[in-house]
Amino acid sequence: MNPCCPNDIKSQLQSLKQTELDHFPQTDVNRLICRRTAFYDDLLIRLWRQFGLAQTALSLVAVGGYGRKEMFPLSDLDFLILSERKNTPELEQKIASFIQFLWDCGFDVGASVRTLAECAEEGRADLTIATNLLESRLLTGDEKTFKKLTALLNRPDFWNRETFFNAKVQEKNERYARYHNTSYNLEPDIKYSPGGLRDLHFIYWIALRHNNTLTLEEILQSGFIYPEEYDMLQQSQQFLFKVRFALHLILKRYDNRLLFDRQIKVAELLGFQGEGNHGVEQMMKMFFQALRTISGLSDILTRHYREHFLQNKSEGEIQQIFLDRHFLLQNNEILLMRQDIFERQPEVMLDLFYHLTAYPHAEIHSDTLRKLHIALRQQQTPLCESAAAREKFLRLFSQPKAIARALVPMHQYGVLTAYIPQWKAIVGLMQFDLFHAYTVDEHTIRVLLHLESFLDEKTRAIHPICSAIFSQNSDRTLLYITALFHDIAKGRGGDHAALGAQDIASFAGLHGFDGREIETMAWLVKKHLLMSVTAQRRDIHDPEVVMAFAEEVQNKVRLDWLICLTVADICATNSNLWNDWKRALFATLYQYTRQQFEQGMDQPLDSEEQAEENKRRALAILQNQGFLEDVAPLWARCPDDYFLRSTPKELAWHAALLTDFRGEILVKISNRFSQGGTAVFLYCRDQPQLFHKVVSTIGAKKLSIHSAQISTGLDGYVLDTFVVTELNGALLKGDRRRELEKAVTETLLSGKTPKLSTLGNHKLQPFNVETDVRFLNTEKETHTEMELVALDKAGLLAEVSQIFSELNLNLLNAKITTTGEKAEDFFMLTNLQNQALTQNERDELEVRLKNRLNLPAR
Repeated sequence: MNPCCPNDIKSQLQSLKQTELDHFPQTDVNRLICRRTAFYDDLLIRLWRQFGLAQTALSLVAVGGYGRKEMFPLSDLDFLILSERKNTPELEQKIASFIQFLWDCGFDVGASVRTLAECAEEGRADLTIATNLLESRLLTGDEKTFKKLTALLNRPDFWNRETFFNAKVQEKNERYARYHNTSYNLEPDIKYSPGGLRDLHFIYWIALRHNNTLTLEEILQSGFIYPEEYDMLQQSQQFLFKVRFALHLILKRYDNRLLFDRQIKVAELLGFQGEGNHGVEQMMKMFFQALRTISGLSDILTRHYREHFLQNKSEGEIQQIFLDRHFLLQNNEILLMRQDIFERQPEVMLDLFYHLTAYPHAEIHSDTLRKLHIALRQQQTPLCESAAAREKFLRLFSQPKAIARALVPMHQYGVLTAYIPQWKAIVGLMQFDLFHAYTVDEHTIRVLLHLESFLDEKTRAIHPICSAIFSQNSDRTLLYITALFHDIAKGRGGDHAALGAQDIASFAGLHGFDGREIETMAWLVKKHLLMSVTAQRRDIHDPEVVMAFAEEVQNKVRLDWLICLTVADICATNSNLWNDWKRALFATLYQYTRQQFEQGMDQPLDSEEQAEENKRRALAILQNQGFLEDVAPLWARCPDDYFLRSTPKELAWHAALLTDFRGEILVKISNRFSQGGTAVFLYCRDQPQLFHKVVSTIGAKKLSIHSAQISTGLDGYVLDTFVVTELNGALLKGDRRRELEKAVTETLLSGKTPKLSTLGNHKLQPFNVETDVRFLNTEKETHTEMELVALDKAGLLAEVSQIFSELNLNLLNAKITTTGEKAEDFFMLTNLQNQALTQNERDELEVRLKNRLNLPAR
């Protein structure tokens, strides 16, 4: 036999990988894994002989994933070199050369060299080592020594079944916590996310420790899982295997995370096709459904093992309560009394979750869950077509903790899919963007949980308006069902809100809601984005905007339900979205709209009256502070809009700063005067490209700008306010505020605009957002309103402001909204004549923006 050298082996590995790539789409993934595992087995056995280790009393043992024969292109090569007694220095040198050679070949080697005694000692002390040893497989070498290891591992004092099980459950719980107890993270990990391959390994390990079964087939033969469960696990495992194998083929270094750019390549390799991101979303839908299946069955089998093999309760300790003629509560676990009732009377499934709400400490026994699982696979007709089921379904919403105790487990175990025909289409449905952190079904469940959280006293400080509204309404069924349907039509194409409105109207009619309720529910689904768009991307201080919004909403009942749904929707989309700034925006729009309803819909709110009220309240604040100066001369120089768009606190702050100010430039930054953000107040004589200079300076400090209010006094001085936060939404601390004050002042004094970082955000690379420019309310003569949608690349606002300067446009107001990879910004502009832009000016602005912003992100 010719000796191997590292370059030969690298060449063989490259050839193997190329063959796998060439034949991947049409080859069963199990064959690929077996072929690669056999390649490693054959190579290690040859090298074992080449390095003179075949003539020793050593055993070469594959452990971990290699022991399970689950080898992927970038898997670690984990093995144990086992001896009965301590090795001689000469033998140690041979072993070291063997392992170093593998490193030189480019393998990620996980090698351990132990005696039998060391295996026993270290295995008992470390769960990971014990698990690896339990999965050991002899490759070559001394068979007697390996048999002694097997005997050692099977001894009762080497991790007894209960200790091993509890340790593995703890390990699993800690892993779930790292992923926030959800499978539906934006960029999931194939191996470690809840429902990933580690959950399958968990089942393997428990079965292995219990009765030495390792593969799914052996576990099935042992009776530990049902044939139906075996089919589900096998199908899900095969898909995860294929995704992981494809991922490893496109990567150079070991990783199991499905990052966005990788999702595109893996989907192509797996043959998923479609317009836009359809292929990726279809692949990820199947991926998340596989995670959900594995996670659910892992939970059921965990309960089953604990109940049937570890709990030993005497007859005297059993406590039973008969819940109804179908269910029994035994030691806080709900048991079926008639095993075939779910098949015979499917509506009884809903009683199970009613009992969960009635008994807050109860859990579902694994036998009951397994019967439910099997019955659901056989269910052909949607449960909602049964009148008895509809009655039971509606009854759930009147129960305490209806969402957490009933709807969440109904979704987890597939009952919502069986009940609502449209639900299946959104299970595992991902949206390929940086805005939505969860799949559509997971997001919807989180919306429901956020709605229910408004009843918790702890949330009152965070969501005062929603908490007050929700706690004062005794029947919340209407809004809960609306939340269930608000995104149910996503993924179908077309306007998901309009399609969802049709779906909920049919569903509500079937469930006996009256015409007024159905109209309200359909309107809420159709308009569930209305308040979000208005508050974040419109001028809510404009009475006409408030009037238009109020006309759409029509009455206070709808307004109350809409703000609750909107806030829950935002909070459930991404945990980083809700902050004090957004709370202030929505509270302002809500209060203005209530005032409009109370005043009547004959005419808009009086903005002059609101401005005068703000002045009066500002004066009261100043007087309470002992401020005695006359602010009339200062305010006489300020435009009317300044008093409308500034809060009384801000007006008082500005007056205290400016009444005695005699300098040229004043920059003050505070956290006390702008709800939800850090206020940057600027007072100076107007100068060319002022807005561009300021936003460039703020951007250079890596801060987020949320709004800009531009006011120019009659004396040519500007009173501009920017609301900023750190990139994570936090307010600026003292040192950051002083640093920014100094930077803005220096920029305005020097006239030099700071250069922004040219480093691009790698997360934006997989995304393509086409720049879109929309002009709103073009009949206005005083100003032009423009909405801009573009890729949120570094320095975007600085580029936009540069274009405004080039076209000699004045900025009056701006709202900056970032939704993942997309910026959705609102601007109010005038031309050199301080009038609305002409058609030609709008056309030129649109062309400039599209040409400049459609260039690739730096």
